[in-house]
Amino acid sequence: MNILFDLSGCNQPYNAITVYGLRILAGFKENGYKDISILCDARIYDHVHVTFPEYPCLEIAFDTGRNPMTLLRNFRHWKNTVKNIEHDVLFVPHVFPPNFCFHRRDKTVLVLHDLQGLRIYKGLRLWACRFFYPLALWRCKASIVISDFVREDVRKTYPFISPRKLNTIYNGVVVDQLPQKRDTLPVKGKYLLYVSSLMEHKNVMTLLRAFNRLKDKIPHTLVIIGKTRPPVWTEKALPFIQEENLSSRIYHVTKPVSDETLAQYYNQADLFIHPSLMEGFGYTPIEAAIYGTPVLTNKETALFETTMGLLNYYEPATDDKAMANEIERLLTNPISLDRLSEIASTFRERYDNTKQGKKIYDLLISLSMDSKG
Repeated sequence: MNILFDLSGCNQPYNAITVYGLRILAGFKENGYKDISILCDARIYDHVHVTFPEYPCLEIAFDTGRNPMTLLRNFRHWKNTVKNIEHDVLFVPHVFPPNFCFHRRDKTVLVLHDLQGLRIYKGLRLWACRFFYPLALWRCKASIVISDFVREDVRKTYPFISPRKLNTIYNGVVVDQLPQKRDTLPVKGKYLLYVSSLMEHKNVMTLLRAFNRLKDKIPHTLVIIGKTRPPVWTEKALPFIQEENLSSRIYHVTKPVSDETLAQYYNQADLFIHPSLMEGFGYTPIEAAIYGTPVLTNKETALFETTMGLLNYYEPATDDKAMANEIERLLTNPISLDRLSEIASTFRERYDNTKQGKKIYDLLISLSMDSKG
C-alpha cells in the first residue's frame, strides 16, 4: 500500500495543523512504516525533508492570493500533481484548503478537528465552513475525528453523514524533556500559567477577572503565553488590566517559545489554568499534567472527555468567582505529588504518539484493503 500524506495545505512549520501532521509522521517513523510519501508546500519543504529523510518528499509551490482565479490555478496544480503520484490512500490532516473534495472519494481520508468554524467565524470564512465541512465529509471515504465529542457534534450537525465514516482517534501528545538547568525563565517567584491563543472562545477574560479577585490574596504572577489577538486582547483584556492595575502582576509572552522553555514554564507553574469554551481535543491541559503540574479547567465541549475526568474543574465556565474559588482552594490545599504522578502516567500512556500513529496507520490500511476488495 502507498500512502500519500498531503501537507500541501500547510505553509508554516509551527502552526497547529502542521504540528499535528508532523506528529503523525513521527509516529509512523517510530513504528517503522515505509510506504509513505509526502506532498509538501514549498514553504515548509526544507523543514519536513530534513525531519523525515526516510520518506520521499515532493515539493509543490502555490501562487499566493485568494482571488478566484488564483484558487482555481492552485487547485489545478494540486490535482495534476496528485494525479501523477502513485498512491492507494490520500491522507489529509485538515479540511482547508479543500482541494481533496474534488479528488477520488474512494481514496481520501481526512481529519476533522472540530466544527468551531461554524461558531467563531463570520462573513466569507463562515460561509466557506458551511459549504466545505459537509462537502468534505460527504466526498471522503472516511474521516478521523479527534474526540467522541467532535464525532457527536458532526452527527448532530450533519445527520446525513454516515456514522461509519467517523473514526475517533485521539491526538498524540508529545512533550519535551525537561532540561537539567531550570532557572532560566524570565519570571521569578510563584506564578499561574495559561498557554493558548487569545481568541474570544478561549475565555481569557474570565481568567483575568478571577485573577483580579485574588490579587491581594496570593503572591503569584499570571503568565500568559499566546499571540495577541485583536479584538479580544487589545479591546477587552488590555483595558481591563490597566483599569485594575494588574500590569505588574501579568507577564505576557507573545513570541513563540522553544519546546524546552515551554517545558520549564509548565513544570515550574504552581497551577495551570485552561478556561476555554470550545475544544475539539485540548492539548495544553494534558501537556501540563504530564509535566506534573496541577491543572484547573472546565467541562466544556471535549475537555472533560479528553482529560478523562482526572483534573480539577470549575463550573460554570464563564463564572470568574467560581474559578477564583477553585484557584484559591488548589493553592491552599496542594494535590499530592503521588496523585500528580499518577495522572501524568495515565495521560502519557493514553496519548502516546507512537500508539496513536499506529491507530491511524491501521485505519488507513483497513480502508485500503476495503477499496481493493
